[in-house]
Amino acid sequence: MPLLGLHMTAARAIAATVASKRIDADAGAYYLGATTPDIRALTKQPREHTHFFTLDDFGEQSGVHRLFEAQPRLRDATQLDPSTAAFMAGYITHLVLDEEYICQVYRPCFGERSELADDELANVMDRLLQFDMDARERADAEAIGEIRRAIESTAADIAVDFIAREDLARWRTLQIEMLQRPPDLQRMLARHLLAAGRADEDAIRRFHDEEAEPLLRATIERLGEERIREYIDSARRRAERAVREYLS
Repeated sequence: MPLLGLHMTAARAIAATVASKRIDADAGAYYLGATTPDIRALTKQPREHTHFFTLDDFGEQSGVHRLFEAQPRLRDATQLDPSTAAFMAGYITHLVLDEEYICQVYRPCFGERSELADDELANVMDRLLQFDMDARERADAEAIGEIRRAIESTAADIAVDFIAREDLARWRTLQIEMLQRPPDLQRMLARHLLAAGRADEDAIRRFHDEEAEPLLRATIERLGEERIREYIDSARRRAERAVREYLS
């Protein structure tokens, strides 16, 4: 699924198009919401508890619909305080971008029903692609700086029952730190490389130094730049519609 830099820059583009006073009231809370489904990396919750989407269910799903089924108090943005409404709008963007990635990119190109289903490096290719997409978005230093300053300025006084306030405060600090440094590709790949039989640190380091870039180029060539751009554009459009509907 997209890394957090891409989630934030996509949320920024969506906010510019939606032009909502509710988002403008606390842009930092909005950007924080755009990453918070991944707070499970901190809290160790099951993915379904924060994304409201089941990866091994190939039927039609909507994380936004399931979110508001589970949390009906949050369904009406007009009844929430400004920071919580902005946060939930950002949260919606994350759910939509992840779902579109799963359905448009991961499952058909890398997943268990794809042509690469039996390739031990399929998940490594997926992570390399995610890293590259994120790096392209992070190249806009002005946008990243604006997002970081907004998160720094928010009090993150968010009233949602399914995330503890202390966890959200810790997550906010981590997001500020994350925006000040790029992700560590070697560390990010380690789990998938271990699963692919690269079972020691030297092998992981050699892969990072010698094999990662050629494999990334092959992955992009296999998918095509057009497909990657279409994912980003269509996911943003769907997220924009969902945010407009929520805030209307």
